[in-house]
Amino acid sequence: MTDEAHTGRRQRALMALARFVCRRAIPLVALALIAALASVIYTAVQLEFITDRNALVAPEAEYNQRFLKFTKAFGDQELMLLMIAPAPGPIDNPDFNPKVPGELTRNEMKQAAREVVAELRKKPEHFPLIVDRVDPDSFGGTRMLYMPIDDLKAISEQVEAGKPLIHELAAEPSYPSMLLGMRRGIEEGTLNDLPDDEQLARAGSEMAKLIAGIHENLGAPEGEPPMKDMFAFDSSDPTLDKDGYFFSWEGRLLYVAILPNKDQGALNQIEEPLRYAREVVDEVQARHPKLALGLTGRPVIYSDEMEASGRDMTIATIFAIIAVGLMFILAFKSFMRPLLAVLSLVLALCWTIGATTLFIGHLNIFAMVFGVVLVGLGIDFGIHLLAHYRHGLERGLGVRDALIEVYREIGMGTVLGAVTTAAALSTAALTDFLGLAELGIICGIGIIFCLIAMLVVFPAMLIIVDRRRIGDGDPVLRETMAEREATELQQRKPARSRVSRVGALVVVLLILAGVSISALELSRGWVPFDYNLLNLNDPSSEGIHWEELLIEHDQRASYAASTSKSLEELRELRVEYEKLEDDGLVRNTESILPENEAVKRDVLGQIDAALPSSFAALPERASDAKSLRSAARKLQAAVRELQGRGERYANAFEPAAAALGQIVELTRQRPEHVDARLAEVEPVFFGNLVGLMSGLKHDANPPEITAETLPEIMRARYVGKDSDGETVYALYVYPKKNAWVRENASEFNSAILDIDPNATGVTIQIQESSNLIVKGFGKSVLYAFIAIFVLLFIDLRRPLAVVVALLPLASALAILLGVMTLTDLSFNFANFFGVPILIGTTVDAGVYLVHSQRHGDALRTLRQTRRACLLCGLTTLFGFGSLVTASHLGIVSLGHVLVTGCLAGILGSYFVVPVTLAWFNERGKRV
Repeated sequence: MTDEAHTGRRQRALMALARFVCRRAIPLVALALIAALASVIYTAVQLEFITDRNALVAPEAEYNQRFLKFTKAFGDQELMLLMIAPAPGPIDNPDFNPKVPGELTRNEMKQAAREVVAELRKKPEHFPLIVDRVDPDSFGGTRMLYMPIDDLKAISEQVEAGKPLIHELAAEPSYPSMLLGMRRGIEEGTLNDLPDDEQLARAGSEMAKLIAGIHENLGAPEGEPPMKDMFAFDSSDPTLDKDGYFFSWEGRLLYVAILPNKDQGALNQIEEPLRYAREVVDEVQARHPKLALGLTGRPVIYSDEMEASGRDMTIATIFAIIAVGLMFILAFKSFMRPLLAVLSLVLALCWTIGATTLFIGHLNIFAMVFGVVLVGLGIDFGIHLLAHYRHGLERGLGVRDALIEVYREIGMGTVLGAVTTAAALSTAALTDFLGLAELGIICGIGIIFCLIAMLVVFPAMLIIVDRRRIGDGDPVLRETMAEREATELQQRKPARSRVSRVGALVVVLLILAGVSISALELSRGWVPFDYNLLNLNDPSSEGIHWEELLIEHDQRASYAASTSKSLEELRELRVEYEKLEDDGLVRNTESILPENEAVKRDVLGQIDAALPSSFAALPERASDAKSLRSAARKLQAAVRELQGRGERYANAFEPAAAALGQIVELTRQRPEHVDARLAEVEPVFFGNLVGLMSGLKHDANPPEITAETLPEIMRARYVGKDSDGETVYALYVYPKKNAWVRENASEFNSAILDIDPNATGVTIQIQESSNLIVKGFGKSVLYAFIAIFVLLFIDLRRPLAVVVALLPLASALAILLGVMTLTDLSFNFANFFGVPILIGTTVDAGVYLVHSQRHGDALRTLRQTRRACLLCGLTTLFGFGSLVTASHLGIVSLGHVLVTGCLAGILGSYFVVPVTLAWFNERGKRV
């Protein structure tokens, strides 16, 4: 029986609680079940999910307000990207670098894009906006301002060189006029100023090519299409497409921007749209084996991350439950009692989610891991209680007496362990990071509920199940065990075996080594935190492979943005940003404003001046063979005169003279066929040519840039409305370096904010949020240490006892940091919450051991608690160890942190603390 004369006031209160539980076991269990059922029902009806990452990072922060204002004005700019490239693509091909595709491959890439887009547009509820191409005719006369300046200069030179020909065609668009226009150019001396033989040969070749084209087209059978436009104006930039499709990487990548409809209340916001899009892409991919198609962009990466982490956590949880259950059964040689402990834990989880719904009203994506945390920490209370309870029964005690003794010996340790753990987790509420703060509050509440479940409900269940043993137990066995324990105390055998002493020495050396190595590396600038979010994802993810290709060649998904109501102010900002291109920080800018607008308008003015003011309508009747032969002879005479200027001219224009002779012979030998072909192809060819030249004349006089001059499909990206309803313009700035790397993003963002302190964008948002998360994590850990130290000092009252209780925590953190310095393991945004878990498990072990040495039998209780601590550590180790099998690298790293830390904590609690306490036992002292 328990001797209450030597127990403290708090122990007597806990023993009174034990008696109350024994008397009211059935009502307590019934009340617990009803509360759990009510919590589940209430949660199912009322709980909401918040998956918007921007809502979790200090919504009132100034940088976040800027971004929310930006998204409100311009809409969601997190786009899903359809990527098309020549086969085999970047997946499993890290050195993917195909040659620049030719016209046939480009056409197939565009055809594949058309097929995908056609299917996606059948689901507008999934994809409200798809930007696959921009019609070149939809720029309101400003499209040439968006062409590269080199292309405009080339067009200007081409128009200037063909000015006589163009003016001749403007008066009468026909084949004879074309030949007469060439003659006019010769007569006006356009070929006189060519500086070298190369340019002279090129001019002769171009003339011969055009004349030969006329001959071949008119000599072709009826029904053949007309010759190609003589002024095609193809861009020298392979990323520009005449059909308006978007290419990058010198034409190797075609991309389509897709805005998926996000379900803000779902864990995976674009699960359905992404699934459908991938089905479509797979179908189109099968029809185009020479191409590689894929999807990427931040929404795709986040969706894959959510799916992978959810799948991995489910598998890991199932494995953990099985592993922990088997350890329970093997350790306690029982099935029913461990099951009751797990059931009590489930009840605590139900109460926790009910309280969360009542007091907070929602779960965010960070707080969703509270269940894993509570399972890892809450079950420890049940392990200690069951271990001591079972040992009491083995010593002949009845159920009631065994429970009362458990409360007396480890009750205060259990309460203090729970309170310190809850305090450590709840300190996250003091940070500015809302996601972490809510997780801390929920876990703190949950730990208290786990304590109540294990101190009240679990013992009540044991009373009900073991009611046949209620009474005095086995007096004979109790007397025998008491005599044995008395003998052990009298003999005072050394409590510290040689193995324990050697083990403790090794662990102490490991602690010192970990502290020394990590301190040395920290002094050298080592940062034990990986900020790169891409390093957390499944490396086999399709989106990651395509994103890495974009990072190297485009950086389309990462941007900063400036906004202004004034286009003039936007021009000034762009000039400043373009200076950063020379520093290697900025790849390019993008806005409603064309680059080098003033210079381009000057070039367009030259083009406009070289073009005739108007173009005549097509003749009612097509030309005939006679008029064509007459024009050919006139041009032939001019060419011969040109050839008479010397050998250079003779050689350069000999092919042109020969081609003219062929036209003359064709019109003489087959005049009827030529007449028929002229009637067939001349209206089509010159109709297209007049349309092209008229369009060029129109575009050479671009109006002022306004929102209305932009194609409607692009307007929302660059033109928005602020909260006052006024028009506001956006200027996007894309980084040159990999913005997923923290140092690159920091350098880029600093340069942007130096120019525009009000800038926002994805790169700024991620960096600021990351800083807030890391700062909040550091503050929460600091607050946790302070709270734990204060609570331990209040309870234990002796600095020495506090130090001993913290030895497992010191062991876990010191060895963990030491391992990090020697491996590539580091903290990241997925595993940093493993630290509070380690704090909870290791501090609990230290508290239990100190309280056992203080309030229990100096040898028996300490020995029993040591075994229970080992079992707690092993269940945590195996439970979280299952995470290392995940595909999501963030979850894998969480598993590595917890396995390393738990193993180090086990070593500290199994060797260092017991050996230290045994030293005091040998001298008859309590810490």
